[in-house]
Amino acid sequence: MNEKTSSNKLELAAVTLLALIVISTAWSAYQATLWGGIQTFKLVDVNAASRQAAELNVQQGQYSMVDAMMFFQYVNAVNNNDQKMSDFYFERFRPDFKPAVQAWLDTNPFDNPNAPPHPFVMKEYKRTFADQAEEKLKIAESKMNEAQQANQNSDNYVLFTVIYASILFVGSISNKFGSSRLNKLCFIFGIASFVVVTISMLIIMPIATE
Repeated sequence: MNEKTSSNKLELAAVTLLALIVISTAWSAYQATLWGGIQTFKLVDVNAASRQAAELNVQQGQYSMVDAMMFFQYVNAVNNNDQKMSDFYFERFRPDFKPAVQAWLDTNPFDNPNAPPHPFVMKEYKRTFADQAEEKLKIAESKMNEAQQANQNSDNYVLFTVIYASILFVGSISNKFGSSRLNKLCFIFGIASFVVVTISMLIIMPIATE
């Protein structure tokens, strides 16, 4: 009677263990899926930021070309002593470029051999679109790091899912042996493995809520 009662208790405990393992396996698989989705969205952000950076760099190149062409015409007008045309071009320099030209002129470049060769090397020359592109590239790099971490988290949860499946097998045979002692040892091993793996997962793994 006692042996049968003990066997029934062990069987009940084994069923409870199996239920906990099934729930944990489902949770781990669910987290793996969530982190996989997070990785996908992070990669979308990477592509968007990279595309925006490329567009901004192209835009900066176009504006820099316009600056160079207008500056060339401005210098020609100055060399030809055409004050009207030089004033015309100077007043139409972009706001990002005009302060650089003025700072360059302040160095007396036409008479000072040590003056900077052109205003494009002046610190006053603002490359607004290039700076914005650099920020976009930093965002893309950050999002890529987040995507890689999400991928690692997904892989780790898949690993935990596999481990739980192994423990599930151990738990399912904990009452299949003819020896009650062997059944108990199998159950103890299963529950110990389950506790260790679950605690490890809760401690080291982040939980996705998105």
